[in-house]
Amino acid sequence: MVKLLELLIFILLLSPIQMVFSQTSAGGGITTFHGSGTEVNRFGFNAFFEQPQSSVRTVYIRATLLFPQKYEFETTVEAVDLSVQPQKLPVRTVSKTSFFSVDGGNRVYFINDYDFGFALYGGFNFKGILSSFSNEILIPSNVNIDDYQTNTGPSQMSLLVGTGVNAGAKYQLPMRGAITFDVVFELISRMYDPGSILGNEIAPLSLSFNLAYRFDWY
Repeated sequence: MVKLLELLIFILLLSPIQMVFSQTSAGGGITTFHGSGTEVNRFGFNAFFEQPQSSVRTVYIRATLLFPQKYEFETTVEAVDLSVQPQKLPVRTVSKTSFFSVDGGNRVYFINDYDFGFALYGGFNFKGILSSFSNEILIPSNVNIDDYQTNTGPSQMSLLVGTGVNAGAKYQLPMRGAITFDVVFELISRMYDPGSILGNEIAPLSLSFNLAYRFDWY
């Protein structure tokens, strides 16, 4: 994950436009995350840093932490040998996934500048996702768990990466700062995914919404 962050920061800093060091912004807000073909919808918070390169172009980096999601469903487990009855036992399974991401990219502002009035913006987006998966089998209290093949174990960590585009709008407040809202559409692929999170709890085609307050320093 550290190497991924270093690569992301390196990409953001590779720009032919002279940085404007006299102004910078930081902020935070709420995030929702949704995927195509999955019923898993996530909610949480984000914090970000945005640096102008000109009056209409910036780069940003954002960290997002979403609440863990739990899902409970019915299944069956099989006995370890023929001496155990019943051979198949109905049980309930609880799966849990976490979500932490770091994303960044560029924003090009239209209609007005980065720090003036109402403006629209858009650009490219890169994301790294760290997610864990755990699975718990709820065995009835009168049943010996060792008699059945539960296939439970420690949490499995997955590292996913996403590329896409961001588009949004911002409104400069009369006081210092602005309200921002953006949508990120991205294609997510796996780098390391032993828990098979991609395609189940996280969709390859995903969409996130970010509403935040941005404070500007001059």
